[in-house]
Amino acid sequence: MFSLNSIQTTKAGCVAYLSKLPCGSSLRDVITFSHSLCPELATYVAANENAFNSCSSRDKGAVGKMVEFYIFGQLPNSDPNPDLLWGADIKATHFKKMKDGYNAKERVTITNCGSTGKPETLAPIANAESLETCEKWAKIQKGVLFVFEHTSGKYLDIETNLSKRLLCAFPYDISELPENHRSQIATDFSDIQQKIRDGEVSQRGQKYLHIHPHGSKNSTTRAFGFTNKFVTELVSIKTGKPLTRKGRSLYIESHHFN
Repeated sequence: MFSLNSIQTTKAGCVAYLSKLPCGSSLRDVITFSHSLCPELATYVAANENAFNSCSSRDKGAVGKMVEFYIFGQLPNSDPNPDLLWGADIKATHFKKMKDGYNAKERVTITNCGSTGKPETLAPIANAESLETCEKWAKIQKGVLFVFEHTSGKYLDIETNLSKRLLCAFPYDISELPENHRSQIATDFSDIQQKIRDGEVSQRGQKYLHIHPHGSKNSTTRAFGFTNKFVTELVSIKTGKPLTRKGRSLYIESHHFN
């Protein structure tokens, strides 16, 4: 059994908890199993479900919010600090099925970082001595990533989301990645800084970490995100599932998720 406190506040407790979740099962079954692992979580969810209003079929981020609430016992909010007290953000993403395997369908948005409509909001990023001294580093550095099998459709109802298959779930720490990945992320950050200074903010040329539009159409808000390619590589690194390269395609073969 796990306590809600250990899952939310300690890395060791969270890692142990994640290792027990039944990958390959539906989100519904993962939630049921997580509540058996942590009865406190089940009690919290029952007491706060009326306040949880993030299952809207028009919310593209609904699955991530469901993970945060039903599996970690936290009501989603706009707090700029990491979701978990040991410093990690909770993220959910999707892998799409290809002929021979899976790879990331989408970028993983990390956090808003300013607006091109208000250049002064991007200045702290441009002026940071390094990524590690940037004010957004805490949100970028650590996370817990849940990867689900993609289901067709842009906006899905609650039942469809609950039926999605969990492919894997793991914690990550960017500072602990192989040197070539850390070096590329640092290079991407330097490129982002230069583009901000030049007043030409775009994600062009950034390979792992990029700055991208976020929000409604024509919004000037910008966010940091991990690119599709990096998300695919991150899953391989953290799960030990080998990558396959075929031409320009990069993926993890299907049998590794069976």
